[in-house]
Amino acid sequence: MAKRPRKPQRRGARKPTGKETKQRLSELVEQLGRHDRPSDPLFVPHLEVLEAAGMVAESLDGADDKYPVMLESICGATDDSQPVEQYNGTLGVTVAFVNTHQRAVGQVQWNDNLASIYTNPGTVSGVRWGTGTLISNDLFITAGHLFDQTGGGWERPRQNGTANIISAAEIATNMQVNFNYQVDATGNPRPVQTFAITALVEYRLGGLDFAICRLAGNPGTTFGRATISTVDAAIGDMLCIMGHPLGVPKRIEAGPTTDLTGTSITYNDIDTMGGNSGSGILRAANGRLVGVHTNGGCNAAGTGANFGSRITSIITQSPTVRSLTSGVATSVATDVIPKRKPVDDTPKRKVIDDPTKSKFIDDGGSLKFADDVGTVKFADDGVGTRKPLDDVKQPGLEKPPLADQKGPLDRPGFDPVRPVERPFILSTPHHSAAVAGVDEDRAAYESALAQLEEAMTQRQAELMQLDAEYRRLAGEYQARYGGQSGTPGV
Repeated sequence: MAKRPRKPQRRGARKPTGKETKQRLSELVEQLGRHDRPSDPLFVPHLEVLEAAGMVAESLDGADDKYPVMLESICGATDDSQPVEQYNGTLGVTVAFVNTHQRAVGQVQWNDNLASIYTNPGTVSGVRWGTGTLISNDLFITAGHLFDQTGGGWERPRQNGTANIISAAEIATNMQVNFNYQVDATGNPRPVQTFAITALVEYRLGGLDFAICRLAGNPGTTFGRATISTVDAAIGDMLCIMGHPLGVPKRIEAGPTTDLTGTSITYNDIDTMGGNSGSGILRAANGRLVGVHTNGGCNAAGTGANFGSRITSIITQSPTVRSLTSGVATSVATDVIPKRKPVDDTPKRKVIDDPTKSKFIDDGGSLKFADDVGTVKFADDGVGTRKPLDDVKQPGLEKPPLADQKGPLDRPGFDPVRPVERPFILSTPHHSAAVAGVDEDRAAYESALAQLEEAMTQRQAELMQLDAEYRRLAGEYQARYGGQSGTPGV
């Protein structure tokens, strides 16, 4: 990035010495950062700090220790970032990569009407504040500290009639996101499209510096969205950060992953500045989002590193991101997800046709109680007959012609385990009359009934097992997809 031009000195005005300018910068940093803790993330610096910092850089042999910190944070002596549409492919990712992924990146900006809403609007009206990335048609991920009530020396609006700063949720709804805020290949500004933040969906969950906002107007249908990785980048993987350093039109920088520690992903060769906070960290190998940039740490000496929140830590804390990474959209019906595990993952659906089989469904190629060794005992006991209905009859037990019509058990394809209708073995009056006083046939009936009872008991146990498995799978489905539309196994 080119240095800011120095203001012309008035005739007779004395140019401040390097020591005097350095002292002025220190005073400004102390004054404007009075609400901040040393570990706090950095914000867009105030104009007077930038001007003083620029003078320090020009007055000294290298900037002092506060200059690179305020610019969050240049890794070395120069800023290597380039405008996204003028990128020349020299930073570690291809021009095609940048063209593919830059459109989903937007700039967070305070609305400029705060004075018409609040008696004490603070000092942030209209300030270009940070960066973020679309992750669905209307969901936008960024840094949580953009919605903090203090930080950077900026004064946020206060609730009317009180001295209380407005809440993080109210801060969010006083902001907008600008897409296409960039210059084209010839350096001319693109037409900007602006979308209001309608809700702060998630904010610093688990203490992590990330937030998810909902935007009006479904900008993802126009600008696309990033795909969220379910795994971290590896050390050495090339990363890309695109955003709005110092509130300028969109720029790109890239460099390798240097560390993964705790909840942080670290990089020591990606230049960032205040205004980059919230930028998505993309893995160059596949373009997936592996983190959110939050903090500076690099310096002019080339030591230190910048860092952000790593994606696996965000997934652990964020129900929204977990839902998106599980393949179910949480915003609008037009979100398109390629696959929904385990419903249509290639090539199998685990619980339905996994080669390992579900034991209760297909144990060894058969249903145990239904066709083990090829027979159902009471229906087809070895000799092709059904006891006692058509075994050799005694003369007194021969059925009348009409009583010998076939029932459900004789229908082609009948499965005694899943009958089309219940077989009524003792459904005709002549049966009960015929067995009266005949002990032999009574024993046969009792044997048949006992076999039916045994089969029914086995079937009941099997149904209970099926019911238990169904409830388990339904519970998993409900926990994973939250009752979203779609039928498992279809």
